[in-house]
Parts: sequence; C-alpha cells; structure tokens
Amino acid sequence: MSVFSSFQSRSQLPEIMDEVSVSKADFLRAMSEIRWVNRYLGGTAAILKPLQTFCRSLPTSPTLTILDLGTASADIPCAIAKWLRQSERHFSLTAIDLHSTAVEEAQRYVAAYPEITVLQKDALQLLEWDVSYDFVISSMFLHHLTNDDAVHLLKTMAKLARKGFIINDLERHPLAWLEIRLLGWLTLKGKIFRYDSALSVKRAFTRDELKSLCHQAGLPQAQIHHRFPFRWVIVWQRPSDAASY
Repeated sequence: MSVFSSFQSRSQLPEIMDEVSVSKADFLRAMSEIRWVNRYLGGTAAILKPLQTFCRSLPTSPTLTILDLGTASADIPCAIAKWLRQSERHFSLTAIDLHSTAVEEAQRYVAAYPEITVLQKDALQLLEWDVSYDFVISSMFLHHLTNDDAVHLLKTMAKLARKGFIINDLERHPLAWLEIRLLGWLTLKGKIFRYDSALSVKRAFTRDELKSLCHQAGLPQAQIHHRFPFRWVIVWQRPSDAASY
C-alpha cells in the first residue's frame, strides 16, 4: 500500500496518549507540545475566532458560560478567559477531561483563572447531563473517537449548547501527515508527539465524512470550514439564533 492510498480511510490504530500504560512524565511532555501546536499552528485561533464572532451579537451583561470537552491542559480555555477579561465580560468556563493526569495538569495551568473550573468527566457520558451552557467547544478531540462515538459527541454538544458549538480538528491529508512529521523532528519534539501527531492525521476526517457525521447527528445545518493549512472547524448554531459564520 502506498502512503497516499493509506489515507483513503481512517486509521483505527490507538494513539499512545490514549493508552493507560503511558508514563506521567511522557504524558506531561506531550501535553506541553500540544500547547505549542495550539499556539503556533492555529489550534487556539480555530476556536477563538468563531467564538468571538458568536459573542459579538450577545449582550455583555449576563454571565457567558462555556464548556470545553476533552480539554487536555486547558490552554484554550485560558486563552478564551484572557480575551473575555479584556472584553470586560462576565463569564464562567468549565473544562472537562477523562484522563486524571490531564485534569491535574489543567488544574495547575488554570490557577490564575478562577473563572475556569476543571472536572474529571467522560464527554461521552454527558448526553443526559442536566446542565446547559451558552457555548460548547472541543479541540483536537473528535479524531480520537470512533465514527459512532463522534456522532454521539455531536449530539451531546448540541444538547448542552443553548446557542451553539465549535469543534476544531485535523484534516486527513498526506501533506498534513508529512508536514507534522517534519515539524516533529525539526523542533525536537518527544517520541509521543512524533508518533501521535502523525497518527492523529491518519485518524482525522475528510469534509465528506464530517458532513455525514453531522447528518447522522441530526445537525445538517452545521457549517464546516477549512482553515489553512490542514484544519477543520465545525460551527453549529441553534436554529433560533442561526446566522452565517
């Protein structure tokens, strides 16, 4: 099988960070390197810019509530909190992750932001959660899931979001795979990052696959935007508030 033909369907191989046997030191280094990706390769901006667009139409007086699913070290919630502080908005962010080490690191990372609460919860067990938020976000989490679980996550996010949700994830493309492999070696990233980042691209989705997931979740109006160079942003707005983003 050629490299290019291997991208015709999603890889089912597990990432190292999803394995229970990964050491705490290796896991923490990998999370630090994910923060680097979010800051310099567009992950944070992919969430923050659509959220800013959403918020322009909202009054500034009520407390804005946001839920982040699969938060890792909660660097994106921190970036959102920094912007909201500058905007002089009242807000509350809840960040959840299933991995205990991620939760521990996130709680340390958000120490300067009392507006952020970090909880250890399974994002796939929240469909019946009796809580709602103005916006629900998720970054680099969707590709970790099976197709069925991805549909379940979309349904969960739509149920919990009073106004809308934003998802940021990768595009499955051979050039994306090559790019991240080269970056991993050139920037001397750790072994988990080098393996998992390349595998993440192979586990990611195409536009047509994302459209199919959204339709299966009953969200055909969800907008799928491509961000340069190899990133997807899914934006869904509750129909009563719908606008183009």
